[in-house]
Amino acid sequence: MNERFKVGPQSYYEMLVKPHFADLLPDGSFNGTLSEFTVMSDVSSKKKIVEILGKQNILKRRDASCNIVFSPVGKASIRQIETDEVYGATKHCENEFYKGCLEDFRNKDPKFRDYIMDFFLKAIKVDITSNAYFGDIDRPNDGNGVWSWNVFDGIFKQYAKYINDGVIPANQTSAFNSGELTPSDGKNYLDWAYKNQDIFLKHLPNNMKAFYVSQSIFDAYEDFLILAGLANNIQYMQNGFKSLKYKDIDVLVETTWDPILFALNNGVAAHACILTIRGNFVFATDSSYGEATPEGVKALLVWYSYDELTWKYANFMRAGTGIAYPEHTVFGMTNIA
Repeated sequence: MNERFKVGPQSYYEMLVKPHFADLLPDGSFNGTLSEFTVMSDVSSKKKIVEILGKQNILKRRDASCNIVFSPVGKASIRQIETDEVYGATKHCENEFYKGCLEDFRNKDPKFRDYIMDFFLKAIKVDITSNAYFGDIDRPNDGNGVWSWNVFDGIFKQYAKYINDGVIPANQTSAFNSGELTPSDGKNYLDWAYKNQDIFLKHLPNNMKAFYVSQSIFDAYEDFLILAGLANNIQYMQNGFKSLKYKDIDVLVETTWDPILFALNNGVAAHACILTIRGNFVFATDSSYGEATPEGVKALLVWYSYDELTWKYANFMRAGTGIAYPEHTVFGMTNIA
């Protein structure tokens, strides 16, 4: 019997993409700052980004008429977000896998099949994360074959465009040095970002914005607090993840940044700090997209190929990123390739 496993695009979105951008993973572990993305699940090609803050300036004087002007409280912004067609695929030859000392495990093969599925979906999640931040379709492949960073354009490439276009003023950007950081460096980077907010960002409530930083800056700032006798400011979330604040604004670390920055900077430590509105990063996908099959459109396929005697796994999706309000950002980063 030719065993197959198929998942439709909406189910695949609910199973993989949506949980990946949720606040908590099913096991309760903190999902890094990727949980700060706003997700648009209905972008089949190109669409305007919804203004996450809504509108204001709707209050008007009443006159001696019955004419009422209805103003929108939310609409699409002038900026658009696009998605690209992407896929992931792998195959598993059981005869190769169970050679040597593993041959005794052949009778438990269905269990190992489940492991391959788990590894496959986790790899897709890691690749979504690396591209959502560092993706650049013009960048060469990782020479070491570790990171996926050129499948679709990510947040850092979007920021580079807005900086070059002058959308983000020069005083709201900085090029950080490479190399190890001192405790004072960690504090100074946060202080620089805080002092260079534009007037709109500066006067937003603190709980509506956050610092997004590399682990290097987070650790240096934590060391600064300890040396200054302010270790009581280091709090812990319920899952044990450290929580820091600067000027009562959350300092959130994305743990994938440091190793990717390190690789892009030719083996030298690099750093990044973004102060902006929470939810300002936008990830776009299409929950109805997949591969056409005789049974309908499917986003995740698993099947046994008798001609190659292998199990094959493939997923299909659309992906892209955007920034709702790039102008309300303070952006500092080491120059990388």
